[in-house]
Amino acid sequence: MSHFDAPARGYTRPPMTRGVDPQRMNWLWQLILEATGLDSADVRDALNACGVPVTDKRLASWRVTDKDDDYFPLTIAELERNLRSVVAWKAKRATS
Repeated sequence: MSHFDAPARGYTRPPMTRGVDPQRMNWLWQLILEATGLDSADVRDALNACGVPVTDKRLASWRVTDKDDDYFPLTIAELERNLRSVVAWKAKRATS
C-alpha cells in the first residue's frame, strides 16, 4: 500500500504577486538565504573560493531594503553566480 496520497487536482503555478525586475533580485536572495540557513560568512567564503572578491559592505547591501542608503541591487546574473559558488564551495567542503 502506498503512503502517497495524490492531490485532488494537478499542480498549478501560483499567481505573480510582484513585478520581477532581473536587475533587482535582492528580495529573492534574501529568501534563499533564509530558506537555506546560509550566512554572510558562508557566502563570502564561497565567492572568495571561486575568485570573486567581495566586501562586507557589498554582502550587507544585498540584505537591506531598497530604501536603505546601503542598498545595492543584485542582478539575476550575480544571484546565479552566488548560488553556483555556494554549491561548488559546499561540494568541495564535503570531499575534504
